[in-house]
Amino acid sequence: MTSEEIASIFGNKVRVRVMGLWVHDHKVLLLNHSGLNTENELWLPPGGGVEFGEGLSEALSREFREELRVEVTVGDFLFLHEFRSEALHAIELFFEIKAVSGEFVLGIDPESGDNQSLQEYAFLSIDDIQKKGEECFHPVLRNLQNMNELLGYRGFFIFGK
Repeated sequence: MTSEEIASIFGNKVRVRVMGLWVHDHKVLLLNHSGLNTENELWLPPGGGVEFGEGLSEALSREFREELRVEVTVGDFLFLHEFRSEALHAIELFFEIKAVSGEFVLGIDPESGDNQSLQEYAFLSIDDIQKKGEECFHPVLRNLQNMNELLGYRGFFIFGK
């Protein structure tokens, strides 16, 4: 997607997003999105926009079904991250994922339309993140020392761009 397409779909409004952190064997489940940054590779936890009238757990469960074709048990609310750039402003609510059932199959991002941004999913370790380069990851994943640190965040954060 071009920056103009991103701005037309997601920009110039505050979006409320939910994101799920599932850590298994010291690795976090992430989705690779193309076309969202200059590196053309952006790894994010599964999640997305909350629809009007939808509960937060319900929204996160829906996002996992859309993006990975699995059912999840949403655990505790962990933290809030505010993301702001020139055209984008998002309030991101992070939850721990307690359980996953089903076989992972890469799904779709309905907001991307015909120009699908989802490329792959993977369980990545801290070493994997550092080797790829932190600019390819959501700001919450940058500068982590271990996965317990990620699951230990509580409160309100602005991690940077």
